[in-house]
Amino acid sequence: MVSIDGEKYSRTAVKVDVVDSVGAGDAFVAGYLAELLAEAPPTVRLDTAVTTGGFACTVPGDWEGLPTRAELGILGSAEDVIR
Repeated sequence: MVSIDGEKYSRTAVKVDVVDSVGAGDAFVAGYLAELLAEAPPTVRLDTAVTTGGFACTVPGDWEGLPTRAELGILGSAEDVIR
């Protein structure tokens, strides 16, 4: 959740099989800041933040599971293959 100029935005966490939660918070912040620097709207910032945080939980370690921009759509996809 984020509050900007008194307006609140929220996003539900992406469901993943958690292997290790170390680094999830850092990944969340990194995703949010990447979109802030790209001047994306708050909803996109949170979508990316939640997704990068989710990715971080899927592997052991704190940075090993971080996605590229092209991989962001993998979590929550209905298909096993992203085209």
